[in-house]
Amino acid sequence: MRTLDLRVRYFQDSTPIEVPCREENFIRREITMPLPVEQTALVLVDVWNVHFIESWIERAKDVTLNAIVPVLNAARETGLTIVHAPCPEVAGQFPQLNRHTPPDVRPTPDWPPPEFQSRTGEYAAYRGPRSQPPSIGIHWDHLSDKLGMSPAIEMQDEDFVIATGEQLHQLSKERGLLHLIYVGFATNWCVVGRDYGIRAMTRRGYNIILLRDATTGVEFPDTLDQLFTTEITIREVEQQCGFSASNEDFFAACSAV
Repeated sequence: MRTLDLRVRYFQDSTPIEVPCREENFIRREITMPLPVEQTALVLVDVWNVHFIESWIERAKDVTLNAIVPVLNAARETGLTIVHAPCPEVAGQFPQLNRHTPPDVRPTPDWPPPEFQSRTGEYAAYRGPRSQPPSIGIHWDHLSDKLGMSPAIEMQDEDFVIATGEQLHQLSKERGLLHLIYVGFATNWCVVGRDYGIRAMTRRGYNIILLRDATTGVEFPDTLDQLFTTEITIREVEQQCGFSASNEDFFAACSAV
């Protein structure tokens, strides 16, 4: 069985027995992890063509062209399974979505009450941050019908497209996938938070690796210069969910297969 020997990084909240187990003594560590090619997939999360946050989509386009596209090409040449996870609305634009198990449709829970869940009527005062004034709609609504995948990402017939975490799980079961290598956007939103994202698939038991050069998060005004929100999310992945790897180490592992 062909193996992708990938150097990965993790952040362990522990120390050697001779070192006091204190936060100031925690460090990142690296190991080389053997990933059987047939059991490994590259998962591209929400690699979109538009977004309502202008500064973020500018950065994401640069990451897509200079980091994600080279990773995708290397993954194809190596023989990894390619899975596009571009959100349900975008996934429906591609016939590849119908190649495997359809999404798992669950009934809406009856509590909290439906009106409360939708924050309508007497519950309108509790609308979430994005729905409070001035709301994201003034920037997003005119873009929503233009939403699609980045034109830089080539979709091939043999690729898979999923819209839900259940689809990714069923596809992984059908193909014997155990290792999911993640790239895409946004690191602190969809990459970790979607039901096909890192947290959810960690809970399902998969081995998770995030390519930290092939993603970027949505920052705050005081974190933008250093992209610190992205960095903190990478640390969360390395500490609680799995591992990260650099593009350089990914390319080296691919070329050695």
